[in-house]
Amino acid sequence: MTTGVAQKKSVADRLGVRYIDGPAEAALDFTFVTLVACQTRYDLVLSSAEAKGFGPDNAEFLALDNRHGNRFDGFDAIRRCLTEARGRYIVFTHDDVEFNADGAAELLARLDELTRLDPDWTLAGNSGGVRYRRKDHRRAVHVDDPHDFYLRVDRPHLVESLDENFFIVRRDRPVLNSYDLRGFHFYASDLCRISEVMGGRAYVIPFLLRHHSGGKIDAAYHTGRRAFERKYRRYFIGRNLQLPVTEFAFGLSGLREAIGETVHSRQRFLKDNLGIPVPPGVI
Repeated sequence: MTTGVAQKKSVADRLGVRYIDGPAEAALDFTFVTLVACQTRYDLVLSSAEAKGFGPDNAEFLALDNRHGNRFDGFDAIRRCLTEARGRYIVFTHDDVEFNADGAAELLARLDELTRLDPDWTLAGNSGGVRYRRKDHRRAVHVDDPHDFYLRVDRPHLVESLDENFFIVRRDRPVLNSYDLRGFHFYASDLCRISEVMGGRAYVIPFLLRHHSGGKIDAAYHTGRRAFERKYRRYFIGRNLQLPVTEFAFGLSGLREAIGETVHSRQRFLKDNLGIPVPPGVI
């Protein structure tokens, strides 16, 4: 009798097909993702977030554990946490921010405002580059930090790059970082480039917090800058690009590299310029 019932089931029933008829449901409003190098600093992130209304009812906190060495970098973060995130909004922060002004209610209000303005936005943050032209560098900033203590915006501003201290990805419009870049600089601006190609847009929103670091320009920064430029100059030929702390004028430098590109020449470029290993026999 049991066998007969099983035979009458459709193939979809037998295989347990789940029919998806709408957008994915989020269990929470926010997933906070943080690269944690210092527990003391991160404890301030957590305690200040809790004091401003982020708690178990509306938020979860995922910590990428770099306390005993760099297991993860900025480009790893989204790829590692996206599949585990349960929040509508995935919020990436440094481990040295403090929620000293705005909180959960304000962030939801600012993101609702942004969605009314542009339903297709993909990224949001508190600092970014608007445009770069000769002698005309424009940025949008809404953060307390050692450099921009009193700079503010009063509405969402469309930008072409974002700072890494605090930025947001929509779970229903996900963007992933490049696989061929590494390090702790430029990963938010990399997301903005990928988002741009996908048809998304990035904004700076008036959500205020304190970033306790003014940033560090060191050898790793310059290495990351060169890698970012080598990658994107071939895709954005002639582009002037304003980032939060630097700018690029790609000009025609990538034209020769891009002309006649093939899958093999691309792999050779990755190997020679970005140090990406290529399996034997591929090129």
